[in-house]
Amino acid sequence: MKPHPLPNISYTADQILAGISHGIYVTDLERRIVYWNEAAEEITGWRASEVVGRSCKDNILRHTDKEGRELCGKEACPLYRAMVTDSISTSPSVVFAQKKEGGRLPVQVSVSPIRNELGTVIGGVEVFQDLSLQMRDLERSRQIQTLSMAMPPDDDPRLRWASHYAPHDIVGGDYSTVERMDRDRYAFLIADVMGHGVAAALYAMHLHSLWESNRHLLDQPAPFMNALNRNLCQLVRDGESFATCLFGLIDLEARTVALCGAGSPPLFLVREKETRTIKMAGLPLGMMPETEYETNLLSLCPDDGLLFCTDGAMEITDSRGRMLGSDGLAKLVSAHGFPDSEQKMQQLVEKMLLFSNDIRLPDDLTMLAVRFLADQ
Repeated sequence: MKPHPLPNISYTADQILAGISHGIYVTDLERRIVYWNEAAEEITGWRASEVVGRSCKDNILRHTDKEGRELCGKEACPLYRAMVTDSISTSPSVVFAQKKEGGRLPVQVSVSPIRNELGTVIGGVEVFQDLSLQMRDLERSRQIQTLSMAMPPDDDPRLRWASHYAPHDIVGGDYSTVERMDRDRYAFLIADVMGHGVAAALYAMHLHSLWESNRHLLDQPAPFMNALNRNLCQLVRDGESFATCLFGLIDLEARTVALCGAGSPPLFLVREKETRTIKMAGLPLGMMPETEYETNLLSLCPDDGLLFCTDGAMEITDSRGRMLGSDGLAKLVSAHGFPDSEQKMQQLVEKMLLFSNDIRLPDDLTMLAVRFLADQ
């Protein structure tokens, strides 16, 4: 039996793209919109005639990240990152766009550079879909997780705190908290559960419950970590997950910080404009219930700065595949100043992204900084 001949039908690119339910738009290297499909019109309310020839930051989409920081026109814009790094996104990102009638719209975006016949990048394409229905529960989960990551009031003139939390997805596997115990003592913890996403976030929230249930040990770093480890080992089965962690107890009267590490990345001490790394020993939490952790005492001087972070701050690679690492991060801190404010912390994150050859940072990222000021 002879096969039936295919019908002689041809389709234009516009016809094909018009039939796709995902929003699609294309920009040139200056981020001016040159194409806008029908689904993009339906999702955002913006007609092609209203946006083509304009930049998406010109009061059109005005993308922001999960924390409300503007992305359009910035280094962190996913589409811009795709063009400057000549990379296709390996996983979708969640951003928030402005609808024509007002309000923010959660969208999942994938981006890719567009190349000419010579392989030169000449623009970029973004594909996006509306996440409004799925986002409601995730947003509530994110709010609960963020609220659990407490910071003390900024009312102690002897020290200054700053923090940065950016999950890879809407929720993540990082956890940090700081608690003022009395006039002179602060306890803090920063942890990174293996993986990211919803499953890692559930483990991170369990760490918060363990902080609460073991708070009677907050003035004893090693026993506190021993208890956390035993509790996590009861939850984790067959190496399913574990957490790297660093616990600290600051005593301003004694001018010391007692530190207890569990597979955590190095911490960074900035003293007299010199940044050095301090490595902590100890197995990650949740691996061996009989593990006993040790306390290390660090003396503090006026104007010392301590920076703690999860692995996401150092496992960043450039265009040659070289990892930033602890040495690279220490150089960034030395070059651009200790991040003892939210603004300086954000500037440091932007420098890390500039180093990166990724469209976005590849893992959850949490950083915690504290500056010790002269006695008041």
